[in-house]
Amino acid sequence: MRAGIDSYSYHRLYGEIRAGERQLDREPWPFDPRPVLEHALSVGAEAVYLETCYLPEPEEVTAGMLDSPLDVGLSWGHPWPGRVHGLEGGRSWAAEQELGRWIDAAARLGHRVLRITAGSPASRGDEPAEVLVERLVGPLRRAARHAQGAGVRLALENHGDLRAVDIVALLDAVALPDSLGVCLDNVNLVRVGDDMLEGTRLLAPHTLLVQLKDHEAGDPLADGGPVCTALGDGVADLPAILDILQRADYRGDVCVEIASLGSGEVDELDLVGRSVTWLRENLP
Repeated sequence: MRAGIDSYSYHRLYGEIRAGERQLDREPWPFDPRPVLEHALSVGAEAVYLETCYLPEPEEVTAGMLDSPLDVGLSWGHPWPGRVHGLEGGRSWAAEQELGRWIDAAARLGHRVLRITAGSPASRGDEPAEVLVERLVGPLRRAARHAQGAGVRLALENHGDLRAVDIVALLDAVALPDSLGVCLDNVNLVRVGDDMLEGTRLLAPHTLLVQLKDHEAGDPLADGGPVCTALGDGVADLPAILDILQRADYRGDVCVEIASLGSGEVDELDLVGRSVTWLRENLP
């Protein structure tokens, strides 16, 4: 396993303020990956996944823009600023078209794995999970076939919209395991009512990418999810998660992801740096 960072960890620096977070007294970063790549390199990360919402349009992203000693990948599907909520729960042809453009960009840039989402908590609605799963089968199968032809594997994140059992049912229905797997987010498991360790066991055999979070104690179902800490400083059983992944023979990237920062004074650059140090000291 390799220590990585997902650039959502820098969301506030890019100008995205989640509910309850403090506004920074500074100009936000431009939609440019260089600040992330430079910081990731300085703290000892080996890989970075860049949220596409903080990048130019896919056709404008060049290899030179992403040039770095780090292994660089892309994370598609976060809905800020005004972007689609992933595949919008299978309701949007425009979202499918946008994903296709990012698949083509990933292939052009030589990336092996592209993180994607099917939706978000805001797009989830209140319909039964089986209805959502059934509607997503077609869009995800088309995307997976597109990716297969481009030589890219899609890692579908449990993004606060589906439980682990629903994701497994969706993967089984799409039936393209060589091109569609999972991006495991341990805190998003508890946000939808899953047990963190049981959900990890269920998804680990399908996992292509990991976004690892630690968090403060509190209601996991709170709006926006638990407040994040540096890895190792919170209450999540991270060693048990890594053990489950190792037993499933997972050998990919484990990326720090800092989401909800809470209302206090927070230095996300410090949180990310300490989290990468924890990963380097604790990854199998």
